[in-house]
Amino acid sequence: MSYDFETTTHGKWILAGEHAVLRGHPALVFPVHDKKLTLKYQSSAKPLSFTYIGEQNTNMHQLFSKVLAHGLQLLGLSSDKISGEIQLESNIPVGVGMGASAALCVAIARWFVSRDLIQIQNTLNFAKELEHLFHGQSSGLDIAGVSACKGIYFQQGDFTALSETWTPNWGLSYCGEVGMTSPCIQQVQQLWESNPTLAKQIDEQMHESVLIAKTALEHNKPESLPNLAQAINQAMNCFQQWGLISESLQHHMQTLRKQGALAVKPTGSGNGGYVVALWSS
Repeated sequence: MSYDFETTTHGKWILAGEHAVLRGHPALVFPVHDKKLTLKYQSSAKPLSFTYIGEQNTNMHQLFSKVLAHGLQLLGLSSDKISGEIQLESNIPVGVGMGASAALCVAIARWFVSRDLIQIQNTLNFAKELEHLFHGQSSGLDIAGVSACKGIYFQQGDFTALSETWTPNWGLSYCGEVGMTSPCIQQVQQLWESNPTLAKQIDEQMHESVLIAKTALEHNKPESLPNLAQAINQAMNCFQQWGLISESLQHHMQTLRKQGALAVKPTGSGNGGYVVALWSS
């Protein structure tokens, strides 16, 4: 079957900058190319129908309906004004910090562009508005990450491609527990309310870890690998101070360290999800 529109977004993982990015600090995010979400659309006079191919079928149906309804509400349109058939296919796991909701928001925003409902230059901003549904407050980091072709440096909505001069031996692994973003954001916010001095120090520590990691990646020197490990471990310490290391997450990271990982940290909101591990070779 031929389609009138098709677009693909990807999963993402964050090297450093989580949570602090919401307060204007920088972050480093990378696409996960083997995790994809593809949206296909065929126009017709029939009321809009939706089919999904992939895991977590119920979750994705609910997510799609929620995002579409919110998007139409933002545009002041009713669902009966939209017709045709949408097919969604995804292998991005939901609720583990890999950007499933952001990938869906970007795909729907691009589809709205194809329908002349929004202008192409507004794609990422509109997708960010859609993602507010999931996080309450979206920095736009995940939106940028799932739209990127390579690693990017992000700060306050602006982003540039990283000029990486070497490829670290790192990998992602799942700790076996879902980590939901909104409760983690709320937990960090509670620290800001109870101890703003400490909360500010942690944000500054995360900020520094981003800059150390960026410099390490962009300069291939003997000290680049140990500096990158330092940055990851420093970012990991921020998660510990926020109290966002669940028991299963801690156990998984300890296992990776015993296997020889130089540095490990959650990638995403914390309290579950995926972990990035850096290895010497």
